[in-house]
Amino acid sequence: MSEDEPIDGRRARRQRNREAVVSAAFELILEGKGPPSAEEVAERAGVSVSSIFRNFDGLADIQQQALELFGERYSHLLLARPPSGSDLDSRIAFYVRTRLDLYEQANPLMVMARMRAFEDERWREHIASNRSMLTRQLRACFDPEIDGLTPAEAADLVAVLDSLTSPEAFELMAGSHARTHRQISRAWEASLLALIDNCYIRGLTPDVTPSTPKGTR
Repeated sequence: MSEDEPIDGRRARRQRNREAVVSAAFELILEGKGPPSAEEVAERAGVSVSSIFRNFDGLADIQQQALELFGERYSHLLLARPPSGSDLDSRIAFYVRTRLDLYEQANPLMVMARMRAFEDERWREHIASNRSMLTRQLRACFDPEIDGLTPAEAADLVAVLDSLTSPEAFELMAGSHARTHRQISRAWEASLLALIDNCYIRGLTPDVTPSTPKGTR
């Protein structure tokens, strides 16, 4: 037993160092300092640069480990669903609030993931998985309205709503247009309601009357 203790102690210390390094990289990325350098990660984690390369297969490995924390930290937002029986206004408010909570907390990591996706299949898979979860959440929020449409109309509506409230759209509105949380929320809620109402009403009462060309009345 006594011979095993030093080995167990080294293993425990190594595991603590790994966790500290991954946590440090994750925090630095969320602070907008990504991808962080080995020196920045080492300083934040309180370890030496050499220990980082002893415990990880380079910075890409650290970034990948940090990416895996995304699911642990934010799965509750990706899997959230509105209360059963909620009216459309309540579901729109829930959807927008959940989206903004996710983006405001995790946007720097999502931006870095899109950057790394150009060169790493694992990051592309991660992005595809998250996008699929976001789309399923959207459908769960607006299923009563989507269900009343034709397959083509439903696919169009989901694609437009998903694009309107995508991470890229948030980044554009918050960054390029300097919109605040309240302003983005107001714009998204109004746009979602207009789009859903328009498609839902058209789905219930399709216009089958041929349009009259101008100048023929």
